[in-house]
Amino acid sequence: MTNLVALNSQTHRILRLEPARALLDHARVNVVSVIPREFPRLLANYPIFFTKSPDNGQFEPAALLGFDRGENLFLSESSWDAVYIPLQIQRQPFALIPRPAPAEANAQPALDLALDLSSPHVQANDGERLFQDDGRPTKFLQNISSMMSALVSGSNEAYAFTRRLAELNLIEPVAIDIEFVNRSTTQMQGLYWIAAAALKSLPAAQLAELRDREYLEWLYFQMASLAHVSALVARKNKRLAGVTAAPRDGVGDALPQ
Repeated sequence: MTNLVALNSQTHRILRLEPARALLDHARVNVVSVIPREFPRLLANYPIFFTKSPDNGQFEPAALLGFDRGENLFLSESSWDAVYIPLQIQRQPFALIPRPAPAEANAQPALDLALDLSSPHVQANDGERLFQDDGRPTKFLQNISSMMSALVSGSNEAYAFTRRLAELNLIEPVAIDIEFVNRSTTQMQGLYWIAAAALKSLPAAQLAELRDREYLEWLYFQMASLAHVSALVARKNKRLAGVTAAPRDGVGDALPQ
């Protein structure tokens, strides 16, 4: 059971984390939400689609990692086979939790950086320290805080981006039938992509608006990433044939700017 606790330099000063092992424990997913400022790095390896929340109908960008629930074709037993790892996976097992509401009226809600203390990779002896001896956060924890800030601001940008695309009827559902090397088949459902025909028919003023808001660039990144669907099928076929790709070490490169 998850045990998210807001980090405190007094209570948690001796804690350490083995980030690579903790990351792998949370990486067994076939779809992960991403933010638009990750698109340039994601474009090297991952197909980017959109998913739709069944609760509020909002769209968000997501990287496709596999074809079956819990199937991550970039994950081996000990490493991740790609240079860049999506931030939502890199940040594990950290999260943000609401701070208790202040008494002042109209005060802005705040979030605290929290750690899942139930993770077996949180300990006192091995791994990255979270706090220095004087209680200041280590460089490792500062990087985690920057990552979480990037995810918060990036999520807001992502929802504004997809909301505008939906208003312009630029998002449409996609269903792709795939046959693998062992003759098994699957159909990709619940995913959305850019409606190319609708994009071509947009008036110049709306194209200019998308360009000025960076949306046009993000949109083209998403469309270009779809070339990686065939590479993902190839990864699946290698797994089915019993071929293991040479692993890459590390847990991702620099944060989005």
